[in-house]
Amino acid sequence: MIYWGIAVALFLALYTVTHTKVWNRLRTLNNQDFSDSDYCVIDIRDYISAHRAPYPGAENIPLSYLPRVLKDRFDCPKKILLVTDDERGAVKAARMLRKKRNQSVYYVKAS
Repeated sequence: MIYWGIAVALFLALYTVTHTKVWNRLRTLNNQDFSDSDYCVIDIRDYISAHRAPYPGAENIPLSYLPRVLKDRFDCPKKILLVTDDERGAVKAARMLRKKRNQSVYYVKAS
């Protein structure tokens, strides 16, 4: 019984470490911290949210479509800036982008 408790505790610790911003090296940027020429800006919100509150200069690719777009047509030599409402979505997108190429990924919360 004690082995199960240790195994569950180790699993939870590993899950916590691997699913945090620090592990994924995902940093938050403020609107004053960047210029658009240094980043490829991707809005990973759904189409409706992106249409209602558009982010200037961002290409809208919803998170559910991102794997397909990365496979077919995504090519960006710059750092990547994700626009999102949800931090967990930004972490998922950062993982997908890092599998494709090892680039710096940042995110900004949409207002």
